[in-house]
Amino acid sequence: MKKSILTIISFALSLVNLILTAVIVFAVVPEINNVNSLITKVAEAIELDISTGTDADATEAISPESLYIYSVNSGETMTINLKGSGDGEAHFLIVAITLSENTLSEKYETFGGDNSATYDAVIRSQINSVVAKYTINDVESDTAALQTDIKDTLNEYFGDSAFIVDVGFSSITYQ
Repeated sequence: MKKSILTIISFALSLVNLILTAVIVFAVVPEINNVNSLITKVAEAIELDISTGTDADATEAISPESLYIYSVNSGETMTINLKGSGDGEAHFLIVAITLSENTLSEKYETFGGDNSATYDAVIRSQINSVVAKYTINDVESDTAALQTDIKDTLNEYFGDSAFIVDVGFSSITYQ
């Protein structure tokens, strides 16, 4: 008798579990689909590319043939003081920087290619002002952020967000 009561109770619990699963499938899943549709519409409205998670207006990939690689400071390293980190010591960055210039950019004829050497002092000055905002801890933990900040600052200076595509550190030492 005890076995049949336990069997009936476990059957009843299994039936309740099946009913609750059906409720979830028919009540919750359509709501999730509605929310997903709403998120898609909002993303389209603000022009986000959902598949990659990047802004739709981001610079498209540029072929290597369309790039001119310029070595800042004639390829020599630059020594730049870093912002104080609070440890009482002076820190600095020794770096050799290359800029990848977009030859298809409107500003390339004016500022790029062989003309880059003319603007080398200005480029170094802009780089110095950006690097001076970073502490040694910032540089150690996120060099990519520094490179992006330099690229954005130089593009803003030259007035074309697509002129400098990438900033590379061919050599970097911080102390």
